[in-house]
Amino acid sequence: MSVKTLITVEELAHLPDDGRRYELDEGELITMAPASEGHGGLAAEVLGVLRNYVKEHSLGRVFSSDTGFRLADDTVRAPDVAFVRKERLTGRWMFFQGAPDLAVEVFSPTDSVAQLMRKVQQYLRAGCHTVWVVYPETRQVHVLEASGSDRILEAADQLEAPELLPGFAVTVAALFE
Repeated sequence: MSVKTLITVEELAHLPDDGRRYELDEGELITMAPASEGHGGLAAEVLGVLRNYVKEHSLGRVFSSDTGFRLADDTVRAPDVAFVRKERLTGRWMFFQGAPDLAVEVFSPTDSVAQLMRKVQQYLRAGCHTVWVVYPETRQVHVLEASGSDRILEAADQLEAPELLPGFAVTVAALFE
């Protein structure tokens, strides 16, 4: 039987920098493996597309996977890419208090579907408006919204988030180029 390492958010914030990334899932410390070349490249592509649009239109800020979001008293997650509307930004040098408005997770072959869907539900319960799960092997994006909307976009479909990113649209295929 394995033993879970349980810590608080404050303890997580004060872990020494050992070069690893961590998340906190209901008090359980989760060590995040470094991203593969494909995963990191795809996440960077999504980040770049979003960052350029958000910056050009002064909508808020786009964050990389280095940023922790405190979703609950005992849960801190770090999506591969995140967007927060400018009116919610605080500029504090600690975990962001609450969910991002948009969270993006890139699915890896080593990911557990159950664990990934657990993260998605945690984002949505904490107030996230939209989650995009990007599937590299099938070149699809699963769009889940707090409203309950749930759809899978194919390569030719337009990826949009009109309530968060007015006017933003990119084909799913463009993320994989």
